[in-house]
Amino acid sequence: MLSPFAQRLGTNYCPTDVEALEIQDLISQALHQLLSLDAVEKHKENHDRKTLSSYINAHKALLSPVRRVPLEILSEIFMACLPTDRFCPMSATDAPVLLGHICSSWRALSLAIPQLWASLHVVEPLRYEAAAEKVVGQRLDGMKTWLGRSGQCPLSISLHCSSGNHNLTTDDEWAGKVAPPLPPDLFSKELIPFAGRWKHLHLVMYPEAFVDLANLTATDVPMLQSIRLFLHLSYLGIDDLDSAQFGILEGPSLRGFATWVSGLNHSLPLRWHALVDLTIEADPWEPGLLDERALDTLSWCPQLQTCKLSLYLSPETELRPSPVKLPRLHSLELFIDDASESSPSSFLYQLRVPNLRKLVVRGDVLGGSLPPFLSSCTSLDSFDIEGPYIPKSTLSEILCALSATLRHLMIRDVRGGPIAGASGSLDNDFLAVFTLSADPTQCCCSSLETLTVTCPHQVSDLAIQQFVERRMTMTTPSLKRICFHFHRPMELDLKTGLKPFIDAGLDVETVYILPRPVTPPKAPPVPSIPPGWGLADTDPSDWS
Repeated sequence: MLSPFAQRLGTNYCPTDVEALEIQDLISQALHQLLSLDAVEKHKENHDRKTLSSYINAHKALLSPVRRVPLEILSEIFMACLPTDRFCPMSATDAPVLLGHICSSWRALSLAIPQLWASLHVVEPLRYEAAAEKVVGQRLDGMKTWLGRSGQCPLSISLHCSSGNHNLTTDDEWAGKVAPPLPPDLFSKELIPFAGRWKHLHLVMYPEAFVDLANLTATDVPMLQSIRLFLHLSYLGIDDLDSAQFGILEGPSLRGFATWVSGLNHSLPLRWHALVDLTIEADPWEPGLLDERALDTLSWCPQLQTCKLSLYLSPETELRPSPVKLPRLHSLELFIDDASESSPSSFLYQLRVPNLRKLVVRGDVLGGSLPPFLSSCTSLDSFDIEGPYIPKSTLSEILCALSATLRHLMIRDVRGGPIAGASGSLDNDFLAVFTLSADPTQCCCSSLETLTVTCPHQVSDLAIQQFVERRMTMTTPSLKRICFHFHRPMELDLKTGLKPFIDAGLDVETVYILPRPVTPPKAPPVPSIPPGWGLADTDPSDWS
């Protein structure tokens, strides 16, 4: 950069006043150019840095371990991403759809694995607004595309249909214009082409949506292993349907059946003797299955292994000539509504389940029939009981009747609830039953590993600590986990008191929820009196 003072630079020359002003202008121009150069250099440096970083990251990505995973293993990882406790929803937040949103190669792989698309849950919306036809079309197309990707795999399908009486409405609904009714079988009929590959089927629908499916025969469903058929019969005033319309229940591979009480018809063409899983549920608007009818149903299913029943017990049930024997039953869940609080039902007295390992009882606790039944279950491994009120004496009998093989126990006292002052049957004496003897062979539930208790209002933290200490100091301690959910404040820090056992592997979970105080209902507010309606300032006798 040339300067008019080039010859003077580096000397002792003293500029004049005019030259000093000129020199200041030169310096200002140079500083401006320097700042510009700094900005350019900084931009260039940032650009070079970003370019280099992108170069490095792109090459690092080539070395990513997941790129080296063989497709066979990656396929297994994809399969492990599927939900195991439910059918796959058509959702972008769940596998397999989510997997296809990661990158193009993952999408290609997910589309090439038909097993990923062999499970599907579809819900038909109850009502539609302006964009109804578009929404229905998209959902139907999605269902067809999904099933089309399943190749020749056996299918597990859950379909919840709404009533065909719901109308598709347009923007002009309020002007009185209504679109044609939604066909009741719009979704269900799309499943028929895939009937030969049905493996597990869960249907919740109205009878009019079941018409096309009802025309199928056993030869149409050779792979069907289980069906959960919940038809809304009561809403339409239909007591039952012609059993000839249930040909799919005659499938040669059918081993599991579930329905509502209203849908249970003993004339259904089921291969009852071949069933290994049976579920009979009560919807919120109907009572459970009468125990006598339940016993009849169970007597037809000698191969049952798992069973769930919603029961309505009656003390008038007569004893059968011989008990119902289910030698293979290992899991029994009972949801009970007792018709009589004074006289226990004979339901359990008439059951023989020598290999039962899991028992769940919710609702009423079957009066005095439960302890004898438990005494006969010599292989019981898990017991779960929940009731609105379990008498203290009955609870003690139940615990003492449990098999020494029991490892998992769960007790819920529903009556207590999160209300201050509510009383339940769970107190310190309840825990004392487990520690009456230091000898494991004489102790109640000597093999107990996990204990879960909800709403033990009258059980103190100190009693729990003493219970754990006594169980853990037995000759052969088995306790591995305790879980208590309280509706009261903490009294004692159990994690500190039980630290030696926790360090040794014991899992302790305690939850404290402060109860809601019981307050009397508020008195209705006293209506205000207008000033003009107040007491008179003068004695009424002066009015004359």
